[in-house]
Amino acid sequence: MSIIPSTPVVQGSRKASLRLDGDALLLSRPHEEARIPLAAVERIRAEGRSLTVELTAPAGTTRYVHRIDGASAAAASMFAEAVNAALPGTPGRDASADGTALVETRALPRSRRSVKLRRILWMSAGALALLVVLCVIAARAGEAVAIVVFVPMGLISTAALAVGANALFNWYREWRLTRHGITTFAAEVPERPGMYLYTDPAGRIRHVFTWAGGIAVKVCYDSRDAGDVVLPRPALLRRGELSLGLFLAFCGAGGFVGLVAMTVGAVDGSMNFSEPT
Repeated sequence: MSIIPSTPVVQGSRKASLRLDGDALLLSRPHEEARIPLAAVERIRAEGRSLTVELTAPAGTTRYVHRIDGASAAAASMFAEAVNAALPGTPGRDASADGTALVETRALPRSRRSVKLRRILWMSAGALALLVVLCVIAARAGEAVAIVVFVPMGLISTAALAVGANALFNWYREWRLTRHGITTFAAEVPERPGMYLYTDPAGRIRHVFTWAGGIAVKVCYDSRDAGDVVLPRPALLRRGELSLGLFLAFCGAGGFVGLVAMTVGAVDGSMNFSEPT
């Protein structure tokens, strides 16, 4: 009997996770993934919120381990119990062999989400730096009171730029994949509601989560990266997101244009923030 449905995915600290994938364990970290065949595992130890995967090793040698911390104690205990129970029947398992020779490790590129957030954070940092420069210039021009206007206006403009950029990034990605990607259908896993599976051109089974309902959903993925997948939304929602992104980006940019104009006015004396108009 397969143990996959009853074996939880163990989520640890720093975005680490450990899960059972067929006849192997997948240990994922933000920039690295290790595939550990069950044949290479001596045992799994659950110690409170830590989970340790001990690899097989010849007698008298140091046993290599993989460790994940910050997990749920209940999930770690259940995971260790389920996998340890399956180890004795693993084909080709030799407790005296060097398990490290069977482990495959590969570096992971940054996720699309992290790249997008990184770009938005850099843009926001640049906008805030510009705000600080404008406040300093206004203060040196003798209009320090202008900071009372500049700070809230600059923060609101920065937030508008960030939200608008996020909406535009999401819209463009979906537009690109629906227009230039590969469209197929993903079938729901009966034992896991919300999880849908599809097969990429290389024959690898991939998954996507959605609560759209139905036994199958339409998905679009990048021909160069089958893991880059979206579920196409109605055209009205896509156009609404595009309009919202453009509106917020325009408002944010316009806010900073206004701040620059007021700073120039404070420097040349055409604007006096100390006296009411």
